[in-house]
Amino acid sequence: MIHVIINEGLEDTDFVTGYTHGFDALAERVTDLTPEWAEEITWVPAGKIREAARMFATIKPALMEWGVALEQTPNCIQTVRAVSLIPSITGNIDVPGGWVFGMHGLGPVPSLIENLSPEQNAKRLGFENFKMLCGEGAALPAAHIPTVLQAMRTGEPYPVKAFLIFGNNTLTTYGDSKTVYESLMKLDFMVNTDIFMTPTAALADIVLPAAFWPEINEVCGLPTIAGNVIAANQQAVRTHECKSDEEIFSALARRLNLDVGTETPEEVYEQQMQAGGSGLSFEDIKQVGFHQMPITYRKYEADGFNTPTGKLELYSTRLEEMGYDPLPSYAEPPESPLSTPELAKDFPLILTTGGRNPFFFNSEGRQVKSCRKGAKQPTCEIHPATAAQFGITDGAWMWIETARGKIRQIAKVTNGINPRVINTEFGWWFPEDPAPDYGVWKSNANVLTSVKPPFDPQMGTYQLRALLCKVSNVVAGELAE
Repeated sequence: MIHVIINEGLEDTDFVTGYTHGFDALAERVTDLTPEWAEEITWVPAGKIREAARMFATIKPALMEWGVALEQTPNCIQTVRAVSLIPSITGNIDVPGGWVFGMHGLGPVPSLIENLSPEQNAKRLGFENFKMLCGEGAALPAAHIPTVLQAMRTGEPYPVKAFLIFGNNTLTTYGDSKTVYESLMKLDFMVNTDIFMTPTAALADIVLPAAFWPEINEVCGLPTIAGNVIAANQQAVRTHECKSDEEIFSALARRLNLDVGTETPEEVYEQQMQAGGSGLSFEDIKQVGFHQMPITYRKYEADGFNTPTGKLELYSTRLEEMGYDPLPSYAEPPESPLSTPELAKDFPLILTTGGRNPFFFNSEGRQVKSCRKGAKQPTCEIHPATAAQFGITDGAWMWIETARGKIRQIAKVTNGINPRVINTEFGWWFPEDPAPDYGVWKSNANVLTSVKPPFDPQMGTYQLRALLCKVSNVVAGELAE
């Protein structure tokens, strides 16, 4: 799409010339990346790619959106950068109806990372390898999960012996559930804080009851990045010993006699309100419920952009400084018909594993009867031609298998999917099944995924999408076995 926009002169010349850095380098990078080149990779006809590019570039305003499907790949950062450059070169930046940077009425949650010494911070697992996740390029540094799991199992680069889990059903929501299980079983100590008992909580040494939304005070800025609206959530009830995650964090900090992190959640919310631009206190926002900030557009005309060049960087000088490619680039997934042709002979179909169900949030809600009325069993989308080829019937159980494992879901035969693609629902387990597994191995999509390298060079993400799989019908007696 960028190739078409630049080749046909559809970019916003005034914005590109006045407010971006690296347009010529970007134009050179996409010279050979034609719609015909993309059609072979994506199976999207070249004519439709051109049509989409022209439509986006000529209809103003416009904005671009993406989700975790792009991010859960080993080429996460560069793919997202490529998408983000489309509204950038068409001038849809900080304008009504386009990408709005927002007014940031609420300050960020204090990370307290400034209290770690450089030596201690450098021990963060993944620090050296994935600088945008764990190191100098990270806005809120985290740890690299596959490296954490490896440290649990092997003690390398150092042992991880304890794990505190908050609102996370790790066995279903982390990639490669079998490896996750092996890793968790190596721990000396595990704490799980959740609303319901889950397969992960059943493994824990201590289970703490989490507070649900009606039981907590909270403040948030929406949309997440722009923060134009500040909203308050107010505690209406408190059930027995339930506590919010933040209450538990601060209680632990006090018990450990730490110098920081001991504030109550309400004190932190007040800090966020004072750091924002609304002029309101936490008590004020509780009284009004929500506050909408007046929006100023095209702030870059006066302030520029928060980058080393002061411009919107099509060519990222920060990525270059960290040793990464400053321009978007394509990388074939490590498991695909092209990358692993021998594996594709046994697993000829493309698997996506992130199918969401509107009745649930991730792995939550399977034990809520009103939610399960809408979706009693997990479903897997398959094209009619593919279903007929493998003897699979709409509404019947089918097997989905990769090189890592095998699960079953209910076939949903639909024309709305490519015949070469299978789409599984995510996050399934069965609270009605016996403890402690609760059926986590039966239909859990992450039994099929992997946490092995190669990883995204900047962010450390791995391949949870576009994996290779095969399918078959479930014959009588197999489920009982």
